Amino acid sequence: MDIKKNSYSIISISITMTLILGVIYSNDKDFSALSQQLPTDQTELQDLISKSLDYVHQGDTSMTSTNILLNGINLTQGEFILLYDSTPFASKGHIAVNLPCDPKNPLDPIFDILVGRAPDLFVMPLGYLEPLSKPGKMCVYHGQFGFGDPVTDLVLQYVGDDPIKLEGPHSIVISIHESYKPIGESFEERQHHVTNVTNVTNK
Repeated sequence: MDIKKNSYSIISISITMTLILGVIYSNDKDFSALSQQLPTDQTELQDLISKSLDYVHQGDTSMTSTNILLNGINLTQGEFILLYDSTPFASKGHIAVNLPCDPKNPLDPIFDILVGRAPDLFVMPLGYLEPLSKPGKMCVYHGQFGFGDPVTDLVLQYVGDDPIKLEGPHSIVISIHESYKPIGESFEERQHHVTNVTNVTNK
């Protein structure tokens, strides 16, 4: 009888603690909105994920990270740097950039990160990390990519007015969380097929 009573007591305590923890967890102000309810609109979803500091990616594939140093690179308006190309595989991941910025308006970057499947690229929304930034010298921005349309290419494009020279601390880190093969072929893949057929024909 004593054993049964102790068992019932333990079960009762466990259930009570679970309910208490559930209430506390659900009322946690720091709990990510992303894990509670995601918006159905794709644009809003992408913007939310890209700017979320506490977004946690869940995946069963290994992660790779690449650091790109930009010291000494000169750019004029419209010029760009190819940062990443995973063709024919699409990638999901995160990018963080340390770049010059407008000291009067650091929230409006003078660089764009273009993502997509070349040549179809679009500007990726970025979050501004004010605690890590020194406007006028360097500003840190970050964002998630690949959680909507497939992304195989990442490009850094300068959109400022005056020519600019990148210096010592300016850099980019790209972390890939997972990769997959999109259903449809990209323009680059179709070009590869045409080139291969031409080469075979000419032999």
